[in-house]
Amino acid sequence: MFYLIFNNKNSYTDFNLRITKRPVIPAPVKNINKIEITGHDGDLYEDLGGYADIKIVVDFNFIDKDNIKNSWRKIKSWLNNIQDNKLIFSDDIEFYYKVKNTTLSELTITKRILGTFTVTFTCEAYSYDISGLNYIQLSNNSILYNYLDTSKPLIKAYGGGVATITVNGQSFVIDVGEYVYIDSALELTYKDKNTAGNLQVGEYPVLINGENLISWDSNITKLEIQPNWRCL
Repeated sequence: MFYLIFNNKNSYTDFNLRITKRPVIPAPVKNINKIEITGHDGDLYEDLGGYADIKIVVDFNFIDKDNIKNSWRKIKSWLNNIQDNKLIFSDDIEFYYKVKNTTLSELTITKRILGTFTVTFTCEAYSYDISGLNYIQLSNNSILYNYLDTSKPLIKAYGGGVATITVNGQSFVIDVGEYVYIDSALELTYKDKNTAGNLQVGEYPVLINGENLISWDSNITKLEIQPNWRCL
């Protein structure tokens, strides 16, 4: 049985939904600015960095002989009230997509018991390795190997005072204050989301494909990293 997991629920076991056909995962498209120049052979293309969102369309049906509209209300609540944005398909269970928005079609009811509808998941272009959510405790001057594309890690540093962390020769400075998170995806530093700040000096680190050398000064006593491995 092909199914998906989204918002901490299983489409089949929690809602008895059947996916009528395997969805097509669109190919990533770079953010490009096309520049037309009169008298030039062809156009110029400016790489703006990053990739456009993708839309994954999933067709569902389900049978409810008792109260199909009540089942539909529960399904709509599950898909619209996003608490966990990971979207996982059963044929690729070790990777997930980050959902930014969901759009539901209207429900079509046949013979009062068969419901059909479509959901469009708007997602980041990248798929993420679930293992990349696990924190890795590093020793100073250690190498972390990234087997996928460039990722934006979440670092938790422990210690005290102003400290310097260096990733692949690029240094940044933070005020640790017992502990601090350095979130490269959000480009924020914080102890919690209500006390967000920024780096004192430097740029937020990324983990490139291959070896990544990571070191820090004596004001840091421990460092953990959630690598957020990802690929296109």
